[in-house]
Amino acid sequence: MARLSSVDPPLRRDVRLLGRLLGEVLIEQQGQALFDLEEQVRHLSIQRRRGPKPGRRATAGELAALLRDLPLEQAEPVLRAFSVYFQLVNLAEQHHRIRRTRAHASDPEALPQRGSLEAAFQKLKEAGVPAERVREALRTMHVTLTLTAHPTQAARRTLLEKLYRIQRLLEERDRCSLTPQEMADNLESMREEITALWQSDELRRMKPTVGDEVKNVLWYVEEVLAEQLARLPEVIAWAFEHAYAEPLGPIASPARLHSWVGGDMDGNPLVTPEVLADTLRAHRARGLRMLLRDIESLGVNLSQSDRHATTPEELQASLEKDGARLPEVARRQGPRTAGEPWRRKLRFMEARLQLALRYVEGQRVGRTEPMAPEAYRSPAELLQDLELIERTLLQVKSARAGVRNVRRVLERVRVMGFHLAELEFRVPAEDAISAAASLNGGPAPSEGGERLLAVLERVREAQTESGEEACRTFILSMASTADDVLAAFRCARHAGLWDAQRGCATVDIVPLFEQLGALDDGPKVLEALFADPAYRRHLQARGVQEVMVGYSDSGKEVGLLAAAAALYRAQVALNQVAKAAGVPLRLFHGRGESVARGGGPAQQAILALPPGSLVGGYKATEQGEALDHKYARPELARRTLELVLGGVLLHTMDAQPRPSEADEAAFRDIFNTLAETGRREYRSLVWEDPRFVEFFLAATPVEEISALPIGSRPSKRKAGGLESLRAIPWVFAWTQNRAILPGWYGVGSALEAFVDKPDGLGRLKRMYREWPFFRTVIDNVTMVLAKSDIAIASRYATLAPESTRPLWRRIRAEYKRTRRLVKRITGEARLLDHNPQLQRSIALRNPYVDPMSFLQVELLRRKRAGQEEVDRPLLLTLNGIAAGMRNTG
Repeated sequence: MARLSSVDPPLRRDVRLLGRLLGEVLIEQQGQALFDLEEQVRHLSIQRRRGPKPGRRATAGELAALLRDLPLEQAEPVLRAFSVYFQLVNLAEQHHRIRRTRAHASDPEALPQRGSLEAAFQKLKEAGVPAERVREALRTMHVTLTLTAHPTQAARRTLLEKLYRIQRLLEERDRCSLTPQEMADNLESMREEITALWQSDELRRMKPTVGDEVKNVLWYVEEVLAEQLARLPEVIAWAFEHAYAEPLGPIASPARLHSWVGGDMDGNPLVTPEVLADTLRAHRARGLRMLLRDIESLGVNLSQSDRHATTPEELQASLEKDGARLPEVARRQGPRTAGEPWRRKLRFMEARLQLALRYVEGQRVGRTEPMAPEAYRSPAELLQDLELIERTLLQVKSARAGVRNVRRVLERVRVMGFHLAELEFRVPAEDAISAAASLNGGPAPSEGGERLLAVLERVREAQTESGEEACRTFILSMASTADDVLAAFRCARHAGLWDAQRGCATVDIVPLFEQLGALDDGPKVLEALFADPAYRRHLQARGVQEVMVGYSDSGKEVGLLAAAAALYRAQVALNQVAKAAGVPLRLFHGRGESVARGGGPAQQAILALPPGSLVGGYKATEQGEALDHKYARPELARRTLELVLGGVLLHTMDAQPRPSEADEAAFRDIFNTLAETGRREYRSLVWEDPRFVEFFLAATPVEEISALPIGSRPSKRKAGGLESLRAIPWVFAWTQNRAILPGWYGVGSALEAFVDKPDGLGRLKRMYREWPFFRTVIDNVTMVLAKSDIAIASRYATLAPESTRPLWRRIRAEYKRTRRLVKRITGEARLLDHNPQLQRSIALRNPYVDPMSFLQVELLRRKRAGQEEVDRPLLLTLNGIAAGMRNTG
């Protein structure tokens, strides 16, 4: 195994245990020769990283030679060995995060954990913020997390479930005093899961369907998030009381879940109107099944007898009404629930949920019978009955005999309704323009316009059946003018998505500003919309204008610094326009998982947003493999939610140190200067150098990525060159070749040019100390640089034609320049000295990623030379490197 001396002892123990078990499985399944070969590769990789500096280049050459001569029948098991090891290391680190959180929480002497809600409340108290102001902020806080399918999880669900079982076995070893026999059984179970992992196929046989993606994302909701969101009020109340030493009082959960999966039509022809309608029905069916289980569970627990708890009149009247409405249920339940009024009430509630579920399931198989009149028509009806149970239990002194469980179910219904996650739909703005032009006898719509009109009809049907909250967010990608939004508005009205009484559409039209021009013109678009009388009445009735800002396409277009500057500038200006017009604004952040697509630590990203930008609440996407990193286990989900809520609370209350308005204005001017220099440098390489596309296609596995069966959506929006390539495969390709160029290119040149100005370095250091936005940008660049390996990227560069060599030398020079300048600003001797845990994690992983990178270069060389049968091992390298880097895109 890798050198682990600098790693926390419990994590070191777990990694060694899992590595030893994997080694035993390799010998058993593949033989000693394969194990010895894997060990030889591993040893050379470690020596390349950690051996004496003079010999590292020779060791790299020896490793490359070994892998260059490796037959394909040996390459695949070696790749699989390293790939499985990474999955186990990821699991061990994930488990260790949970263990650290638990250890911290159980230490009575420890300060609140950094980033936790308790730490946020403590910071507010120390800043002199009174408890009542915090209560008011919590009552008005709105946080929405929108789950998306892209980039999808590179690992199969089958494998993830095996890894979850291994994690539970690790947890059992930590939290239980096991007897020797139990310990042996635990170890044997772990060995069985690792063996099954080895014998399972890492690659899907075909790309997942949209339905597969819907089921995948809903797994996280049903298995983890539903419970965590229901418990949020308790978590918030506990943290508040520990910080302020007084009770918080009743509050509702401030968080909501939305989803794009099954509703995102931007460049995905597989999301049809029928798919969207089926997704809505799947959401409702799964939501009703979950609530049915909740009600059944309450029925088991609420066994209060009328001999010991007199039945309140309100409950008795409700039971009589239920009995008249559902006589068959009353007859069947009479003897079973005699003298147990709360249990009897819950049996009636079960029956009403079952009728609603039967109707939805009938729809999914094509039955057209109407919903039974006794069925629950809306979450509001179920909430009334749950609130009745809560009130009447309190009347008979059952506050500690079931009320807490009732409140959790109540909260789940308030947060999720019958749908688990509210579905949003996204279409290109050009489809809305085409569809609107076709109305009232206009020309026939484009294929996309026709699809949009059919989708709006399905949304209208869903709202009629299930209420507006089933699907009410209409996102326009690539929006750039007010006409785009007004066209969508006209289409919604034409489709019957209209409330005549309120004078508004029953959907929110959300322009998505993605590219530099659209971000800069966004404020003018809002001004034009607010000036339109019909649209202004619509906004007055809806209560908010939501605007989405995209972090992906802007970064691909102009580079990291210019994109960050444009996004910050746009948010400030959009808020100013909305405030001047008296229209509440909610910004929706389309963040990816990688830094080049707006990723990075969640709380720091929130705290770095412009002042006042969370007035309308906080909304952001949660994408792809982020779901597994953040929400695969209850403890991880709780920590993630606390980080987001804590960041929103601190930002909303303006309780973090900020520069003065004058200083921030000066800092923004400096950053805009940096951004312009970075933009020129980035554009001159990516968009203006005629050799770049040839180099990119040759020096990265971008073409092979399109063959990886990890998502239903094509890698391009439409036919074309680099401009049509989505930001996800763009970043994925650069992550695979270890350069991760989109996360840093242009930054070094920008910093160097400013450092050469009088006191340039001093001003940048001050910005880093005092301005959260700049500090977050630099810290994220630092993280990307630490994860990059320019020496390995140089091996990929040898796959490109000789004519591109000057271009690669330019990239290498910019990488070295960026490392040097970033360290001068942060004052670090080594990258990530301020984050030793991440520093150690990268050091632990690199020796195991490196052999897969060396092999990928060799396999790409063989494929391009015409050798057959290299596709599968090549796809295995993509999967394995993604696991090692913890990123697809």
